[in-house]
Amino acid sequence: MVVIIHYNTPTLTAACIRSLEKHTPGTHVIVFDNSNKRPFVLTEELAGIDIEIIDNTRGQLIDFDAWLKTFPDREPSPGNDYGSAKHCYSVQWIMDHRKRPFMLMDSDVLIRKDISPLFDTDYVWIGHVGNNTKRRFGFDVKKVDPFLCYINMPMVRAYGIRYFNGQKMWNLVSKRPESRYDTGAWFYEDCDRHHLPTKNVDVKKEYIHHLGHGSWRDKNPMAWLEKYRELWADPL
Repeated sequence: MVVIIHYNTPTLTAACIRSLEKHTPGTHVIVFDNSNKRPFVLTEELAGIDIEIIDNTRGQLIDFDAWLKTFPDREPSPGNDYGSAKHCYSVQWIMDHRKRPFMLMDSDVLIRKDISPLFDTDYVWIGHVGNNTKRRFGFDVKKVDPFLCYINMPMVRAYGIRYFNGQKMWNLVSKRPESRYDTGAWFYEDCDRHHLPTKNVDVKKEYIHHLGHGSWRDKNPMAWLEKYRELWADPL
């Protein structure tokens, strides 16, 4: 099972899913849709792929406006809609409502080869650990990059591990610099605290191409998709 948190990038998400089907066929894909402008829809080129859409486009599952109000000392900035925090909270929703192990995959990646070897139940997670420097506060945050991250749900549930921790919200509660948070940071810390087996794989080098850099803001990702067309599209 693969989980994609979708936010206004239907072209990228569709290509991501097609690349997954091309290299790891038959995978059940869950799209958790948080879009407010461009929701994910099933189109003809996705026919026959095992896709489940979880619709949060109207906040009927997670009301983000109400949720953000529970952090009254957050500091808004131009263009900041707390996307990273929403992403983590969405992953936690999936973890709370699904028991099967899954691969967390960003919507702006293309799969280069079969990812099934990463589904290894000996580990609580398999992915890539990165450092995210918070220059404003002068520290580095270790995080599990979400580009391609296996989450072993039975082991996670057995140890009460969470992906999201509201007490460590760096970008919501920035008046408290001791609260360190970024995508996957708490998940990494929680697994490490329990000394659970993990596997660090350079997924960007081995398994994926990643558009990145706030791709949801990019109105024209087609040049990037065309460059890697052989990974996701049908033969011309």
